[in-house]
Amino acid sequence: MNTTSATIVVTLDIGGSAAKASGYDVARQASLGSTAAPYPARSEGQDPGMFDPDGWWLAAARALRDLRDLIDEPPGRFLGITVSAIRIPFVLLGGDGRPVMPGLLNRDTRAAAQAAEIATAIGGDDVYRTTGHWPAPQFGLPKVLWVRENHPGTWRATRTLLQLHDWFVYRLSGVLASERSSAAMSQLMDARAGDWATSLLAELAISAALLPELRPAGTRAGGLLPEVAEGTGFAAGTPVHIGGGDTHMSVLAAQPVGPGESRPVIVAGTTAPAMLAVPAGRLPSDLRELFPLLVSAHVAAGMSALETNAGPTGMIVGLLADLPAVPGGGLRPELERRGLTVTRADQPEEPVVLAGNPFFEPASWSSMPPPSVIGLRDRHGGGAVYRAALLGTCYAIRSVLDCLTQRSGAPPGSVVATGGMSRNAGWAQMLADVTGAAVTVPPLDRIAGRAGAAIVAGEAQDAGVAGSRTFTPDPELAETHTAGLVRYRDLYRMAQGGERSRVVTRAGTR
Repeated sequence: MNTTSATIVVTLDIGGSAAKASGYDVARQASLGSTAAPYPARSEGQDPGMFDPDGWWLAAARALRDLRDLIDEPPGRFLGITVSAIRIPFVLLGGDGRPVMPGLLNRDTRAAAQAAEIATAIGGDDVYRTTGHWPAPQFGLPKVLWVRENHPGTWRATRTLLQLHDWFVYRLSGVLASERSSAAMSQLMDARAGDWATSLLAELAISAALLPELRPAGTRAGGLLPEVAEGTGFAAGTPVHIGGGDTHMSVLAAQPVGPGESRPVIVAGTTAPAMLAVPAGRLPSDLRELFPLLVSAHVAAGMSALETNAGPTGMIVGLLADLPAVPGGGLRPELERRGLTVTRADQPEEPVVLAGNPFFEPASWSSMPPPSVIGLRDRHGGGAVYRAALLGTCYAIRSVLDCLTQRSGAPPGSVVATGGMSRNAGWAQMLADVTGAAVTVPPLDRIAGRAGAAIVAGEAQDAGVAGSRTFTPDPELAETHTAGLVRYRDLYRMAQGGERSRVVTRAGTR
């Protein structure tokens, strides 16, 4: 290999709690390391459902600076920089190119009234048929209407509406552009046409002039701005490429699109989306045939993505991460201190933790119960509750995975798991046992930045990843877990009749 050639791709990954940067050498198909910078701490009284675009950019620049220090290579070795970002959040720019207000986070649901208004005025079926997403306050369109109704002066000052991905491409290169996989959950796109939904926008009196040009993932946007280069250590003019939505990029890294049938990929992080890549030409003429699956363009050319999600699985498990050290008896007050609801029940004998939503449908997503521990007894210690939380995520994932395969027509079989929870081998084996499918887990440290490299270099990555592990289900546990799934779904439905979730009402609250 020519050690002076440009083969390194940098991916700036904008997550919910920190900005990360990773390097990937296309020639060696090897990750070179990654860095992370947390976002600025919230000040007292700051709205927990909003974020500061400029503060997040400063964290991103710091992650890039740290990565440049980590990868001590000549400037000519860097092929390009791209972006992966959480979907739904958007940034409104004024005429001077600066944000006119903080952005709304993806889990924030203050726009519930606007979602209902959209469903009434246009019809939920028609919104889904156009956008591939049913009306829900978590998505972008109701949030846009909320801003317009509650901040009319700010809305009048807005000249450009950028998705979060677009904001970081703009800060890196000065170029205003958008990308289809990232923009899909804005509900401003026509999912089949692959363009902005101009008729829908007109019906809601949203000017299409606010929206930037759509460009394919991997397209060069421009060069790294001199002031950004000075702050990060990368060379001015380093190519900046359009990236994509975080889930799409994670799926591409874990399961590269090839000539054969794709397998569903579960991205087990804070939430647990399950996504299947399919040829765009296979989408039905009427997207309502796929309901309730979410439909979007994939970052891979010519492909679409079908998606379900089990909700805040990893977030709930994270509340219990150090719980095994807590003994029984006094466990209830500790669980309640951490924000969980604890209830007794005649059944089951072992505790059940509602650690994910098994019902992927509009009604269920509007009434998620709080994280709950059901059937806790004095003999149960922290370890039993923690294991029940891991098991709860698996039941929820199996349920939404069944929805994905049944509605898409994909044959059930093996799946790929990635994301932070996939590092836990015990959880991966549990997922295989619960789903009855072989679960392949690629090592996260070897695929960091892989998708960014694939779209920037325009080269297919090897489907296999060295060090991947495959967990096969124990057939003797199939009957037990089938009954367990039925019990979990029944308990979740019962809990939905109680208190509305504190998890999704405002991001950051428990």
